[in-house]
Amino acid sequence: MAPAPATKNIPIVLEAVNQVTNCVSQLPYNEGFDERDVVEISVTTAPKARIEIATVSAIIQFSCNLVLSKAVYDVRIEFPRMKLPFAWTNRSIRDVLYAPNDNPIALEVVSDDCRLTVFKNNDDACRDEWYDAIKHWHTNLPPRFHLLLNELVENVSAHAQLPEDRFCFTVGLHFYKKKLCYCVADCGVGLHGSLQQGIVEDAKAAARRACALYLTRPQVTSKGIERGHQGVGLFITSELSQMNKGYVQILSGLQEYEQRDTTVVRVRGIAEWKGTMVHGAINLDQEFNYRRAMKLFSNPNDLNNDRFLVASVHLNVYGQKNLRTRELCEEIIRDLEAAVERSTKIILDFTDIEEISQAFSGFLRRFVTNHSKVRMMIMIPPNANEDLREDLQDLSDLAAQNKSDDEE
Repeated sequence: MAPAPATKNIPIVLEAVNQVTNCVSQLPYNEGFDERDVVEISVTTAPKARIEIATVSAIIQFSCNLVLSKAVYDVRIEFPRMKLPFAWTNRSIRDVLYAPNDNPIALEVVSDDCRLTVFKNNDDACRDEWYDAIKHWHTNLPPRFHLLLNELVENVSAHAQLPEDRFCFTVGLHFYKKKLCYCVADCGVGLHGSLQQGIVEDAKAAARRACALYLTRPQVTSKGIERGHQGVGLFITSELSQMNKGYVQILSGLQEYEQRDTTVVRVRGIAEWKGTMVHGAINLDQEFNYRRAMKLFSNPNDLNNDRFLVASVHLNVYGQKNLRTRELCEEIIRDLEAAVERSTKIILDFTDIEEISQAFSGFLRRFVTNHSKVRMMIMIPPNANEDLREDLQDLSDLAAQNKSDDEE
């Protein structure tokens, strides 16, 4: 006799900082789910934490994917004693996705300052109508913001590469104080999967690296400049965020890219997000110049180097604790060259790294020597063994000497 279906409870506690990545780390993909199970997700917040629209979008998208992929039968989401920017439906996710109608939009909740939409079909006409509705929705919407949203959503529709019966993505918009927070989340093949099937070789090469760091640059596309761009949405989002002094965060697979105004650009390893999620905030009291960002995409030589105070690269972003193979070492150095394009201050964080090869140590020494004008900080893991600590300390001393030489 087959076991009876179970009700499984998933408690999610949201923190005040790093809320989205913290939430993603609590969303379980491998819990031994049965296709007859009903999952109940209960969302609460830590003291002084405010729920973000990207967090809500992530939880809903994760739940839709569980049901559409038949990992579970149904999901119910509860937000007990929590102030949401909209009235949450009392329907289950299955009720939302399999409602008896042909509308490509499975769910849309709208309030004065918030809009959350779940698309369940890849319908061009429906999306065009939706873009028009967004354009005229809110008096504080920045000019041409709907075009930025169009770039992100069209990237999902073109590159998620999901079968129609699993196609689903979630878009969240929320006006909060003097900001417009946004999120686009899907559970498709992710940046790695999409780039691996790219047309041009540069895209396939970028698939082996910290993808988002490269996709926010105009030089890398999967189709080539003459065939239309993959990555343009991320480039435009990145440039607009910097011009606007806002922020953008990209999660895909086990990698995260984060950009905070002109302060920091960071890549690091995270808990897995199956697909791609792009979220950020636009400051409503700052310039939002979509046309200027598009011109930069067409003329990348106009981009200024040294555009961030700090570029922070966590070496755990490659999913390896031992950095030994020559191919991996070469990929890391290429990523660091891209980081140097962004900033003259680099943090190399070796947290979670257990060993580096002598060849990689040599690569790093040459990189430090060749960029004597770049200030570098080497973060040594507190639990590093003697050999790793010695290698990294030698590298740190070399970086400090280069800085000293530059200041003389």
